[in-house]
Amino acid sequence: MNVSGKAHFEIFLNDKRFVAPHWHDSLEIISLSEGELLVSVDGRQYHLRGGDCIVLPPYSVHSALSTSGNSALLLQIPIGAFYDCLGSLAQARVLCDPFTSDRAQQECLTKVKNNLVRIMELQAELRAGTKPGAGLKCAGVVLDILYDVYTELAVSEERGGNVLTSHKNRERLSAVMAYTEAHYNEPITLEEAAERVHLQVNYFCHIFKESTGMTYLQYLNEYRLGRIYQDLIETEVPLKSLLERHGFTNYKLFRRMFADHFGTTPGKLRKGVSGGRIR
Repeated sequence: MNVSGKAHFEIFLNDKRFVAPHWHDSLEIISLSEGELLVSVDGRQYHLRGGDCIVLPPYSVHSALSTSGNSALLLQIPIGAFYDCLGSLAQARVLCDPFTSDRAQQECLTKVKNNLVRIMELQAELRAGTKPGAGLKCAGVVLDILYDVYTELAVSEERGGNVLTSHKNRERLSAVMAYTEAHYNEPITLEEAAERVHLQVNYFCHIFKESTGMTYLQYLNEYRLGRIYQDLIETEVPLKSLLERHGFTNYKLFRRMFADHFGTTPGKLRKGVSGGRIR
């Protein structure tokens, strides 16, 4: 649901899914109440458990996996809508470390988690119509979260790294990923992907790996895997048909990736056999 007409807030209960690698221009915060969640951000992996909170920077390439189910609160704040408020802070890089040993950053994450709970409470009051002005208060909490994150967890671009910081690279990656999402079930070569952004193949591969922490073909296959995984748990369509539907032509590669990601087989997953794990 929308918060203050700009930010998006969502509650997940017993959620089991694989969210394939993607990126957007929003600051994203996930606070895990129960269960486990494996989050990959720009090639780094974080194994979250109940009580953990992670802040994902805008323009970071990230994915999420939960095979056992979890309960979580999620908030996405489109940074472009708050540029005027952020001022020079908009150019800072938010560092993603849910297990930081820095006391100030730990306290910041605790405040962020508490504010997410506060948003949940205000949204309930807003739906029930029991508290006039709950929407205004909710917008204020979103601004409090932005303030805490960008004053305690953000650093200069020089210290923060070079992940999608270039405006030109953002445009390139945006074009490639939009094309991939629209045509992922068709054969896509490296040459074709590079051609979308008018780059030579070698240079395209270099900036894609540097910006996302994975190769383009890894990204493409993980995106396909995510779509197949969701259909496996939501439909009864035969696996062979799902592979054809989602453009995965290399069956051996699919089986290896599936086992690596989910620790089970497609058949066992569909039957509900508890062989899955988070690695």
